[in-house]
Amino acid sequence: MRILVVGGGVAGPAVALSLKRAGHDVEVFDRVLDFLDVTAGVTLPENGVRVLRHLGLHDDAVLAGNRCDRYEMSKITGDPIAKFAVVNSGDLVTINILRTSLSRIIKNALVNEGVLLHSNKLLVGIDQPTDGSLGVKAKFKDGSVAYGDILIGADGVHSGVRSVLFPDRVPAKTGFVGYLGFTDYDPSFRWDSRGLHFFTDNVAGKSGMLMRASESQLHWVLYEIRQNEISHDDWQPLFDFHAERERIADLARKWCLPPVFQQLILGAREIIPLTIYDLETLPQWWKHNCVLIGGAKHAMLPFMGQACSTGLEDAEVLAALLHQLPAGDPHVAFQLYQEARYARVKKIAEAARAQGKRLYAMSPIGAKIGHLVLKSIAMFAAARGSNLNSEEILAYDGLEAVQEILFRKGFSDGGGW
Repeated sequence: MRILVVGGGVAGPAVALSLKRAGHDVEVFDRVLDFLDVTAGVTLPENGVRVLRHLGLHDDAVLAGNRCDRYEMSKITGDPIAKFAVVNSGDLVTINILRTSLSRIIKNALVNEGVLLHSNKLLVGIDQPTDGSLGVKAKFKDGSVAYGDILIGADGVHSGVRSVLFPDRVPAKTGFVGYLGFTDYDPSFRWDSRGLHFFTDNVAGKSGMLMRASESQLHWVLYEIRQNEISHDDWQPLFDFHAERERIADLARKWCLPPVFQQLILGAREIIPLTIYDLETLPQWWKHNCVLIGGAKHAMLPFMGQACSTGLEDAEVLAALLHQLPAGDPHVAFQLYQEARYARVKKIAEAARAQGKRLYAMSPIGAKIGHLVLKSIAMFAAARGSNLNSEEILAYDGLEAVQEILFRKGFSDGGGW
């Protein structure tokens, strides 16, 4: 089949790579100029890293990122609340990595496979038949068009593909706004954690986060709950960030974050304003010859660390089903993809949403109780040698999930990929 993939972040290139290797003709289109991805840090737990292993990109990601060995929760001043060790199974490791680095690794593999990557392509329309026959025409803002048999929308929470297919499904502001950036690592920062460290004022609704995203780079985030109309939807870097650094560093000081935040902000190489949106998991993920993956069909709030990993899972499951089922009717693959993924994605998204509500807008007494609960959970996890995320989440294998649903639906003998 000829397959158009709209979205050049992480999930889009991942599904394109799998489909190309399965023998399909694939092209990738992204609205951003020169495929410049968001310079944000992501944590990939075992379930996300497992997908990279299946793609043959595990070692490259480990080399480009940094092993994450713990999650730490502190008051916004840095006073510790709880610490969770990351317990990995087998030879898979949890990785902190910049999205740009991860995206570049997958795109390099795409280029090596001969896949065409088209940048600065903002989707504005889709034409497709409604009689069950294959075919799709993607229309872009620059006047160009592309033709394929099917189209995969992997263009995030502000998905142009979703807005065409399901125009009534619009993301909503959560009230979380702030800034993220990255800074070259320097030993003088006096912060050498190999984990993911959260600093939170549960009552005021203000937070900071630090991550060692590679051997040479630190990723940081400041965000707060502010119910107003501030909106930064394009995740583009501040062009005047040299002037903004002083102001944002002073914000960190006023919030009483540890001094390392001011050092990192003043030494930042890039700062991006952010607005976090929410989108309930769509009840339908495909329409005719178009299908959605990742953030295009749901918003995964950052409180479970699963947004990138669930997008990679979607990519793997959809590609495997399209490969194993008859090419003449991808709609069966679309339907089985949604059946295989829906309950898991919805459960994780709701858990992330609930976690955000638990963390913020507390009374002082509620905050103290919440801290005690976190400490108890950390002690229990340490005693059991378990993770903050459940084993059910971490042990997921998309290829096994594909074989399970194919066997259950009578399409396979369960023999594997």
